[in-house]
Amino acid sequence: MNETLDAPPTPWTLPVAWQRLRACARRLPWRLVALWLALRLGLSLWAALISQFRPLTPIEQRLALWPPAAPWSAWLERVLLAPWQRWDVPYYLAIVERGYRRDDGTAQFHPLLAWLAAPLTWLGLSPLLALLLVSSAATLALLIVLERLARLDLPPERARLAPLLLLAFPPAFVLFAPYTESLWLLWAVLCLWWARRRRWWLAGLAGGLATLTRQQGLFLLLPLAWELWAASERRWRVALARWRSWLALAPIPLAMLLWLVYRALALGDLRADWSSPQALIYSVLISPSASKVVPQQAFVPPWMALAHALARLAHAPLDIGTDLALGLFFLLLTALAWPCLRGGDRWLVAALVLVSFSYYTGPFYPYMGLPRHLLLAVPVFIGLAARLKPQRVARVLLPGLAGLLWLTMLYVLEAWVP
Repeated sequence: MNETLDAPPTPWTLPVAWQRLRACARRLPWRLVALWLALRLGLSLWAALISQFRPLTPIEQRLALWPPAAPWSAWLERVLLAPWQRWDVPYYLAIVERGYRRDDGTAQFHPLLAWLAAPLTWLGLSPLLALLLVSSAATLALLIVLERLARLDLPPERARLAPLLLLAFPPAFVLFAPYTESLWLLWAVLCLWWARRRRWWLAGLAGGLATLTRQQGLFLLLPLAWELWAASERRWRVALARWRSWLALAPIPLAMLLWLVYRALALGDLRADWSSPQALIYSVLISPSASKVVPQQAFVPPWMALAHALARLAHAPLDIGTDLALGLFFLLLTALAWPCLRGGDRWLVAALVLVSFSYYTGPFYPYMGLPRHLLLAVPVFIGLAARLKPQRVARVLLPGLAGLLWLTMLYVLEAWVP
């Protein structure tokens, strides 16, 4: 008889728990934790400094940044939280505070970020702090899992570059704002990671959670299906024999269906308009109330959206120029990374880039949010890690840090829409 099998399980005592906790701590990549903490604090202090030049929220207008003033909780809120309350953040705050409404534009925002933040408010935290904690924790987890995903294809010294390159892309400042990008990217990377390890149902669940975070989660069907096909030796007979594995795709569309059912039953916000493809997309997949957030928006061929942006460039050089410069720069990065991407990752990146460049947001600011949407194409940064020599990383990180500070400043001043 095998003594190992017959041995009783180790009792869960306090010393054993402490040993296991220490073992987990030793496995943490502390350099990523330190980098995340430095950026979290540094960008918050930078945002606070910039906010004094354009205080937009009531607490910013009421309290000075310096010197500190009692009550201290209010002053800390003014310094660390209020500068992040810009652009889309009031919509997330409204969802956390009072839930969705049909007529105020909140229905176009998927619910998972607010659902995760709401329990923290029950503990007494402010809604803005709760949102910021969720997005910040998701960013830390994202950096760790992204490096683990990169290690499946790259040696450790190159895999360590992937999260650094992600943070060096200037729109990555939004990962430290109370936005959905960090949470979506965490689920997306987990979906890719579990798919590579052939943990199909965990990958499908992560894809479903990504879909509950942002509409782009639906595109995770592409890399997950590609990995399933590769695991089936690219043969239909093998794929049919393993049909149970293919059911792992189901959580992704089911998550979208769950959200649509909620919008239909709880909000009365779902009325399919079959008059045109655009009307159908906005009445079903997004929300008829999306015009409350961006008055004019549509999906058009990317060359048409690009032509509109170029035509308006002279009228809004800061806003449109920033979007175009970062968008074209990301296309260059994608071209450099493309030879090193897996087949499924190529499908995901192509879909996200195509949709991002096709999203037209009106005649005045045609490419609103373009760099932030491109940030979701995270496999590009793994491909870049395979191409970039580790000794050259400093040449990338320093300009990237400058870009993070620059875009954070524009965001806090509301001089540019992320």
